[in-house]
Amino acid sequence: MSMNTLTKSSTLALIAGLSVGCASTSDLKVVQQDANEAKSMARNAMDTANDSKSIAMEAKSMSMSTEEKINRMFKRSMYK
Repeated sequence: MSMNTLTKSSTLALIAGLSVGCASTSDLKVVQQDANEAKSMARNAMDTANDSKSIAMEAKSMSMSTEEKINRMFKRSMYK
């Protein structure tokens, strides 16, 4: 191979490498945006789940309180 052919081949390889590198960088930005959106959605889902858990715990507490009241009323009616 002559020096001129080697130089042309190297130049083409360099240009091809740089163009692929640029495409990879833009692809990386898109992937990063997708990851950030996924993180945001996960945070929102976790917040919703925590709110739901809190509401469920409150409902459970009210249910237990109501059950205790009903049991006391039943016991009173049995003694009468």
